[in-house]
Amino acid sequence: MAYPYRVAVQISMYPMDVRHARHLLAHQLRVWGPMVDRFVVTIDVHRSRAGRYRGAGFDENLAALRAIVDELRAQDPRVSWHEVDYRPETRREVARTYFGRDDIPVKAWDGGPFYAYFHGLLEARARYVIHFDGDMLFGGASRQWVGEAVRLLDGDPDVLLASPLPGPPRADGRIFGHGEGAERLDRPELGLAYRFQHASTRVFVMDQQKLREKVGVLPLTPPVLASRIKSHLLGNPPIAREAEVILGEVLRDHGLYRVDFLGTAPGMWSLHPPYRSDEFYRRLPELIAAVEAGDVPEAQRGDYDMNDSMIDWSVQRQANRRSRRLWRLLKDRLNLS
Repeated sequence: MAYPYRVAVQISMYPMDVRHARHLLAHQLRVWGPMVDRFVVTIDVHRSRAGRYRGAGFDENLAALRAIVDELRAQDPRVSWHEVDYRPETRREVARTYFGRDDIPVKAWDGGPFYAYFHGLLEARARYVIHFDGDMLFGGASRQWVGEAVRLLDGDPDVLLASPLPGPPRADGRIFGHGEGAERLDRPELGLAYRFQHASTRVFVMDQQKLREKVGVLPLTPPVLASRIKSHLLGNPPIAREAEVILGEVLRDHGLYRVDFLGTAPGMWSLHPPYRSDEFYRRLPELIAAVEAGDVPEAQRGDYDMNDSMIDWSVQRQANRRSRRLWRLLKDRLNLS
């Protein structure tokens, strides 16, 4: 397969992302723009029937999101937006390219994006795709990191995915929130680095040619019973697990790894806001400035989720716990495992 571009950034967004896109897209372009050939925002226009991916004000937010990207395109012609194409012929192309099938479900069992992720990878039209979700922040802003990631993917046959270091680096190099699967690597050319056999769709760099050569096509893994029941309650197709779960299975089944690394100083690291609030949106320009300057609290270092040392999430965290309790109660009532 020929690729018109060598390296492209591909950002997955949904119209409900417009409030943070006003600030974050410009930040992401500042960080990644100097290192890539293309910068494309893939907008998913398919509405879930229920659940957290439904949203209100869809059409108004979609128009506003397009306008934000158009403003950036006026400054940099490499920037574009592309709506996820759900026509049958395009769905067939995406499904055959990544799964060796004639079709794949539009949504994962929970109503989250599925087809849209793989459509975005195809639409990037690049061998090396830097994919991330639209709410990600990046610190360090190394101008060498992409070149180092490409050399890693080219030079190490066991590495399928690469990512910036998760969270701002600590002096002792520790990272948190990854369970027991994080293995620290002694590779001075990568700086601080860890490898994993699970994936995240929040951010990764993929060599699409290597994916075809090493893996071929991806499995379409069905959800477990409890998730299938919940998918019916939400009105979503009970066909596929989340994209990151499938990619993690591929890593383990093929003896491959994802490597997260800082790289040559100042390096590159990622930060993810786990919740949303009016205070978050109000303070977002300030938070972006702090991340770009590397001015983060010590308690944030090593943590890839923006924590309470940067913004108070207590109300949002409690609401999330309440939602989880309601789902556990539903499972108990239905005697689900």
